[in-house]
Amino acid sequence: MTSPPTPDPSLDAVDLQAIIDSSADCIKVLDLDARVLSMNIGGRQTMEITDFSVCQGLLWPTFWEGEARAQVQQALDAARAGHTTTFEGPARTFAGTPKWWEVRVSPLRAADGTVTRLLASSRDITARKQTEQQLEAAQHQLRNHAQVLEVRVEQRERALAALVRFTTQVASSTELHDIATAASDTLRDAVGGAISGFFLVKGKMAYPVMFSSNTPPEVMAARRAGIALSAPLVASALARRGTSFVGSEDGRRQSVGYASALSVTAYHQGEQPYALFAAGTPRPEWTAQEQEVIESVGRGLGLALDREVQTQQLQERTAGLDAFVAFSESSSATTDILALARQAVEVLETTLRVVSVAYYELDGDLWKARVWSENLTPEVVAVLTAGISVNAPSYAEAVQTRASVFVPGWCADSQGVARTEAFGAGAFYPCFVGESPHGLLSMGTPRAGDWTPREEAVFSAVGRSLTLALERTAQTRELTLQRDALTARTRELLLANEELDAFTYSASHDLRTPVRHVMSFAGLARTALVNNQPDKVSRNLDIIQQGATRMNGLIDGMLLLSRAGRHDLQAQMVSLEPLILQAQHDAQLEFPEQVIDVKLRAAVSVWGDARLLQQVLTNLISNAVKYSTTRDVSDVVVQVSETGTEWTITVQDNGVGFDPRYGGKLFGIFQRLHTQDAFPGIGVGLATVRRIVLKHGGRVFAEGSVGAGATFGLTLPKPAA
Repeated sequence: MTSPPTPDPSLDAVDLQAIIDSSADCIKVLDLDARVLSMNIGGRQTMEITDFSVCQGLLWPTFWEGEARAQVQQALDAARAGHTTTFEGPARTFAGTPKWWEVRVSPLRAADGTVTRLLASSRDITARKQTEQQLEAAQHQLRNHAQVLEVRVEQRERALAALVRFTTQVASSTELHDIATAASDTLRDAVGGAISGFFLVKGKMAYPVMFSSNTPPEVMAARRAGIALSAPLVASALARRGTSFVGSEDGRRQSVGYASALSVTAYHQGEQPYALFAAGTPRPEWTAQEQEVIESVGRGLGLALDREVQTQQLQERTAGLDAFVAFSESSSATTDILALARQAVEVLETTLRVVSVAYYELDGDLWKARVWSENLTPEVVAVLTAGISVNAPSYAEAVQTRASVFVPGWCADSQGVARTEAFGAGAFYPCFVGESPHGLLSMGTPRAGDWTPREEAVFSAVGRSLTLALERTAQTRELTLQRDALTARTRELLLANEELDAFTYSASHDLRTPVRHVMSFAGLARTALVNNQPDKVSRNLDIIQQGATRMNGLIDGMLLLSRAGRHDLQAQMVSLEPLILQAQHDAQLEFPEQVIDVKLRAAVSVWGDARLLQQVLTNLISNAVKYSTTRDVSDVVVQVSETGTEWTITVQDNGVGFDPRYGGKLFGIFQRLHTQDAFPGIGVGLATVRRIVLKHGGRVFAEGSVGAGATFGLTLPKPAA
């Protein structure tokens, strides 16, 4: 009889702990707040923990991130309620290694059934997860490959048919819109509904001419503002002078929210970018076959464009020549700038019909309209005549490029030109004379869309013709200025001869007088010295010294007058007010005891040399004060009036005046109507005033009467417009 089996001895706590420690699962005992109380040795190795103290007492949910942490919280809540929960989720080990775990969270109960602690067991299932993901990716790849193979045959058939149709359509057409439409239709049929658009390059942007019929409205709306040539895909196509492709994330970043795969084909005229053909599809990438079709359509479109460009250039040349002839015939008989601009406006209005034209000239930092079409509204005219900033985009681009700028999608706000919302397109042409922008011609139309090649050719031709006419006008004006300068120089020479005659007279009379005094009293001093008469010697020497001083003053006066005549004019608009204030200050220093009241009846600016005009006003105001020192207060009034051709400046005083019979002598060198004892001076100040005023092309005059004050005046001519 066989003995019954011996029952297994019960496992004590040490044995149970050994079994748990040997497990590769990470077994953790948590308190009800989910803090880690203990962890088995195998679990520490799996979690890559070398020192349990680093995690002891930590909240177990902090081991997890994102959605996995939410799963942990749900499992903990269930365990606290007495339920066991299992889930899978990703979490990193304490060394940072990413792993996938199968997690089981259970309640631990006391003898009375109360949940006192929680048990969390995590098993590493990373290898299984990786295998599942690889299998899923392989299956997805196989499905995609199968779909591609199914589609390719159909695509190839559609592509061949579309290419044949495209070649047939463009063979007999030279219309840019028709050619581009044929290319878009071909691409739509051959490349599974791809959308496309054709753009013409204008400056640093490309603007749409047409879109394929299947282009979403939101894409068309976004692209009407144009595509920058600096955009990465466009820049790549321009650099290759062909087609560039992009897909996936790069494509999404460069699209306007529709396509993921994009292509751009660039076309050039010589070295300049001319047009772009852009295509897109929501799929992430172009297939190799689709790229071949796009490049093939692009080459066919390029050949058609070359033919269209040649036809267009011939039409443009003809239209431009017609406009040039029309403007030349109407402008050949005038050199008036605004009249020339008015004729340019009329030629454009007559030739292009539904356009509004304006001609601007620079005024500081503003382009201000001088001539404009009558069909512009008063509100627009007010804006244009008030001035447009030189930094307004299209105005600035025209000046910078020194060429025509055409804006197909006019936006009043972005262009910085208020009240022009009614316009659909704009055009600008800078008129340079030499290296400086002299004027600017602009044209607008209410028609939406781009300018036609004929309109662009006519506008550019009239702009060039106006520039040539302005250059001719500038040359004519320069010759006129040279003639006027020669006339002025001749006048100066005549005046110089006149002054030379006056100087010769003065030298023989005014300069001889102190010399005679010096010689005469030197002889008397010698006689007194021989006769031992020291008082007479001293008195005669004083008279000799006075004569020498007088002689020195006359010589200084002649030098001052000579320097005033040699100074080159640096003419500009000069404000008189600060010059008058300085002249009053100088007069006060010269006559410190005198009370001076200078009134300026009109603060204006005149055309002249500021330095020389300061001399004029200083001399006139000092003279007015000097001859009114017999009064308690020197009342000096400065008045300025003007006509269409000149300014008149007068300085009136309340002084002793003069006998009007001798007024003609006042502006001559060394000419004086009062004795040296009564009013000191040498008679050079007014002669200097006369020379400076004549140098400016003006004239001088004087009015007065004895005891009733005097008025000295001058005129200054206005510069030619």
